[in-house]
Amino acid sequence: MRLLQLLVTATMLLSSCFQHSRQDPWQLAESVDRFSKASPEEILEGQRVFVEGSCSLCHSIRGTRARASVGPDLTHLASRKTIAGGTLPNTRGQLAGWILNPQNLKPGVHMPPTVLPSKDLHALLAFLESLK
Repeated sequence: MRLLQLLVTATMLLSSCFQHSRQDPWQLAESVDRFSKASPEEILEGQRVFVEGSCSLCHSIRGTRARASVGPDLTHLASRKTIAGGTLPNTRGQLAGWILNPQNLKPGVHMPPTVLPSKDLHALLAFLESLK
């Protein structure tokens, strides 16, 4: 029952975050890709979302206050070809899906789903994509 509630919540979150409740996952990924040109302000906002949010409870990024060691170090995330332990290509759409609902992409993974408003998700993606 708990898994069903999680799946329903994740589906609703994806629908509301991208404002495209009737699109398939490929269309959602394309809608995320449209926002790949980030301003310096958006990147800084994404860093704030990362450091002050739940991401920094598990991950570290050198040069920030995020110094946890539960999950992988994300210091050079944007230079990697893959994410999710090498199972997914490192694209903006895949990264967004991974952040929002990693269980959907790699069942059994320890990373929990992340609930973020659309604006924060796009800022977080901009920040993560700047980590080369």
